[in-house]
Amino acid sequence: MNPTNKHTIAPHLEGRLAAYAVLAGVALSAPVVAKAAIVESGPVNINIPNTFAGVYINLLTGATGITPAAVPGWDIGPWGSSNLLSFFWNGTPANTAGGVAGTTTGPYLDLALGSFVSGASVFTASAASAQAAAFQTGGTHFLGFRFLNEATGIVNFGYAQFSTTDGGGFPATLVRYAYENTGAGITVVPEPSTFALFGVMAAGALGIRVWRSRKAA
Repeated sequence: MNPTNKHTIAPHLEGRLAAYAVLAGVALSAPVVAKAAIVESGPVNINIPNTFAGVYINLLTGATGITPAAVPGWDIGPWGSSNLLSFFWNGTPANTAGGVAGTTTGPYLDLALGSFVSGASVFTASAASAQAAAFQTGGTHFLGFRFLNEATGIVNFGYAQFSTTDGGGFPATLVRYAYENTGAGITVVPEPSTFALFGVMAAGALGIRVWRSRKAA
């Protein structure tokens, strides 16, 4: 090995670390809205009661309640049936609310990171607990959704992160959600804080490598 190249950073690795470092700076300095049109709720940790009523949630305002009347403009209502987690959607106006599914009748899909939710996705408004089977096991799950943004009159697309346990999905928590407020599609990504931390680590690693390279020069 040539001693003068012993500590040289591989160009592609240095470029990748630099990119993460730049993105980290953007993420750390950005407000709750990660992009101009993407709204990120941040941690909301809404407990989902294991009851027929469940909880009604307005995705635009963040308001919650145990009856539709208590949450004007509500969009999604996670609930429990025989200890099985399921979802209920506002049916007014028709065909503006629902979750990403395999077909228009279900089942709901547990989306992987990197999945894209848009008008091209398939949605269902099924309230049947059998259609939510993918969310009735312990773990972290992502549900794609669409809803009517009452402030703009535009159908928005987004996703919600749920934390569930064994036993039909309960206890269940809606951890966070995000949506694109112009009607465009959105990609399922990790929590912004996690992404920012990874970027900071990358920036630190890049700094150390550059320092070693210069020291060895």
